[in-house]
Amino acid sequence: MSVAFVYKHRMTSEVLVVDIDRARELDAARQYWKHVSTVDPIVILQLIVKSNGQKRAKIIRELSEQP
Repeated sequence: MSVAFVYKHRMTSEVLVVDIDRARELDAARQYWKHVSTVDPIVILQLIVKSNGQKRAKIIRELSEQP
């Protein structure tokens, strides 16, 4: 199973989607990066592709917010 990790920069709000190796690096820089979500990229892409404009935008926005 493949997973992706979503991080958000604490000062700039930049969002990164990374693999497990990069996630370990970002965890070491916790003062700058905050882990906000772990997702199955295939499932998320299927949801985005099948959704209409507003729903698609909501899914993408929710990925970068802490649950």
